[in-house]
Amino acid sequence: MKQRRMKIFAASIILLSGFAFLVLSMTKKESMPELTPSKLLANANTMSNQNVQLVGAISEGSSTWDAAKFKLTFAVRELEGEGTEKVNVIYNRLKPDNFIDGGNVFVEGKYDAQQNLIVATKLTTKCASKYEGAESAKTTDSS
Repeated sequence: MKQRRMKIFAASIILLSGFAFLVLSMTKKESMPELTPSKLLANANTMSNQNVQLVGAISEGSSTWDAAKFKLTFAVRELEGEGTEKVNVIYNRLKPDNFIDGGNVFVEGKYDAQQNLIVATKLTTKCASKYEGAESAKTTDSS
């Protein structure tokens, strides 16, 4: 009877260890640092060939859209006027409807430090003016 309990206990430990290993390896693989262009460029060598999340604004005049190839290229700058650093982005999917120069953008993808380029797998935009009108209307109604 004791030998059977030891076997069950050993099997449980092995299964739990395997499960913990899988959870930790997936968490490490999926976690990405969220950076601004200046922080990314400051850590370019360590972040090269890593998946990153970049937050910033679309640099004015930098975007080009090739509808035939579904290829969007643009540069991301700091949200505020804190520096002139820019990171180039290539996104090979449909262009978001509210993608405009100067708009806020959130990019996920693999960073290449040599080319200062992110090949994006996910792109999220937010048009600030679209949301400001709704917010100001709420404050006007409540007064």
